[in-house]
Amino acid sequence: MTSQNFRRALVAALVLFPPAATHAQSNGDGFGGSFEPDAPAPIVAPAPASAGDNGGGDFGGSFGDTGGAPPPPPPPPAASGGGAPPPPPPASTGGGAPPPPPPPPPPPPGQQPVPDPAPAVIGGDDFPGGSFDDPGNQPVQPQPPTQPTPPVQPTQPVQPAQPSQPQPPANAGVTVPDQVTQLELQDFGIPPTSSLRSGQFHSATPTLVPGAQVVTTKALADAMNSGTRMVLIDVLGEDYSLPGAVVAPALAQGGNFQDRLQQQATQWLSQVTGGDPATPIVVYCSDPMCWLSYNAALRTIAAGYGNVYWYRGGLHAWQMAGFNLQPSSF
Repeated sequence: MTSQNFRRALVAALVLFPPAATHAQSNGDGFGGSFEPDAPAPIVAPAPASAGDNGGGDFGGSFGDTGGAPPPPPPPPAASGGGAPPPPPPASTGGGAPPPPPPPPPPPPGQQPVPDPAPAVIGGDDFPGGSFDDPGNQPVQPQPPTQPTPPVQPTQPVQPAQPSQPQPPANAGVTVPDQVTQLELQDFGIPPTSSLRSGQFHSATPTLVPGAQVVTTKALADAMNSGTRMVLIDVLGEDYSLPGAVVAPALAQGGNFQDRLQQQATQWLSQVTGGDPATPIVVYCSDPMCWLSYNAALRTIAAGYGNVYWYRGGLHAWQMAGFNLQPSSF
């Protein structure tokens, strides 16, 4: 091998296998310990806390330091004789106050911290008397007494309209003149009939109506003066009528007792009498020369009423007797 090749081989061997350190100390300096098996492990002293450091950074103190005392000084270096290092001081287990809880983490950038909600208080303006913790911190305001609600009066049922009672004439005590009696009892020789008349209503009438009674002016005035209950019906339909009379000209129309008018008459009579077929009913027109009241008496009898009276003298005889009239009431 040439000298040049030998040098190249030597350089390559030095690169691959560097020589070991020749100044290793047996006391642990240099590489941090001796290669001897009995050498103790080195003790690394803790770094002293800097000024203003609380010993725990953000935690407010060390987990092993509960009394706030500075850390113990580092132990002296181990002797070169190979003895065991002294044991580290035991951690404090009592006597000091426990470490304070960690502070809450700061809010993210751009977000305001949310304050704790205030405790709900029952008993403010809406609830007088204070909160549950302090029942007497709010005085109870006196409330005005509640006015009692008057009871609702029950609605009275509507009573059917009662026919007005005929008022007695002002001069009821006056004796009826003889000419009035002669007028209303005059006999024309016309036989009674039970059929309705359909024409020539202004003509002589019979002296009787089958199924009805004839009433004179004096008898009618006496009944009205005594307050006898009756229904007085005017079928003439003029501007004036007897006191207390109701006007019903349709009741005097002709036809038959099975027509529609008879049905309507029956319903109307039931209303004015309160449905009592025993009610006295008096019908009249102008005088004994009028068939209108005669037809009305026949229709009233056909409707089922048994106390029917025909005032044959009518409005003319009443005026001749000097009794008062009143405006007609339809």
